[in-house]
Amino acid sequence: MKITFIVSGLNLTGGLRVIATYANLLTKRGHDVTVVSPSEKQPTLKEKVKSFLNWKGYKHKKIFDKTFFEHSNYEVKVLDKSGPIKVNDVPDADVIIATFWITAEWLAKFPETKGKKVYFIQHYEIHDWLPIDRVKATFMLPFKKIVVAQWLSETLKNEYQQYDISIVSNAVDHNLFYAPKRNKNLVTTFGMMYSERQYKGSQLAFDAFNKLKMKYPVIRLVAFGTEEMEKVKGLPEDADYIPQPTQNKIREIYSRCDAWLFTSSVEGFGLPILEAMACRSPVIGTRCGAAPDLLRLGGGLLVDIGDIHGLLSAMEKVCIMEATQWVNMSDLAYNKALSYKWEDKAIELERVISSL
Repeated sequence: MKITFIVSGLNLTGGLRVIATYANLLTKRGHDVTVVSPSEKQPTLKEKVKSFLNWKGYKHKKIFDKTFFEHSNYEVKVLDKSGPIKVNDVPDADVIIATFWITAEWLAKFPETKGKKVYFIQHYEIHDWLPIDRVKATFMLPFKKIVVAQWLSETLKNEYQQYDISIVSNAVDHNLFYAPKRNKNLVTTFGMMYSERQYKGSQLAFDAFNKLKMKYPVIRLVAFGTEEMEKVKGLPEDADYIPQPTQNKIREIYSRCDAWLFTSSVEGFGLPILEAMACRSPVIGTRCGAAPDLLRLGGGLLVDIGDIHGLLSAMEKVCIMEATQWVNMSDLAYNKALSYKWEDKAIELERVISSL
């Protein structure tokens, strides 16, 4: 099949990592895959002047600096414009897949010659910084819907009366995320991914860590994110922060931790949960995204969304946990992650789009 993925840009978000993974695996399975993206948005004259007045100068970042689409085995077509992708920008195909709400808007204007229309939904993008009415309208477009979690399917059915939905959950690359069996650290170490987005709950994690450190002064925190260190707000003193780490470095970070903190208030799936578990790190996670399904049989601890007392209690349990109990929880996390393989999910996705 000829398959086109429409993305809104190339960056280091987890959602684009999923797209890049599927593009690679579908290509390996013999399909002709193209990823089409607009170019990076150019700064306005006002933004350039402001930057120079602040003595920072303006530095243009190349679109392919650190993305998941480097060294791809499929075509990545980056347009020479930052505006909407139009019909002449994409090849004719059997299937064309929107991957974000605005790409679904673009896709709605395309003729059938561009392929059967699919909306791949990884998140419920109802945020106050987005045009909510337009986002909601995309969920009602007459496309085949593919979602990454059961709760997204239920939301589309109950709130938007959409029923042509298939669930293809996320997975983990076990060639990239793995770790040998290990014991609990002598000094309890927590890990997390930092984001400035409020719904990711980074400040909640920081606050909980600071409170716990008052009782257990030697505990450690290691975090990574796409922001440079000077832009990280509220980072606890002595925390180890790694900006824009490589995938190999991320594996090392997961493998250092006695528990991974997943503190989002809303999430489509929550890919770091599986990645941490694959690296034998138990997860303390809020009840959103795939966390309830992934953690309900062990492999971590569930807490209520926004509940700092519950988060503190779970973190303290890890601090005082006996070594044998921790190893058992680590094994449960690892074994659960083993059942989620990208190769299997690519076959599921292939089966869904082949049936259209």
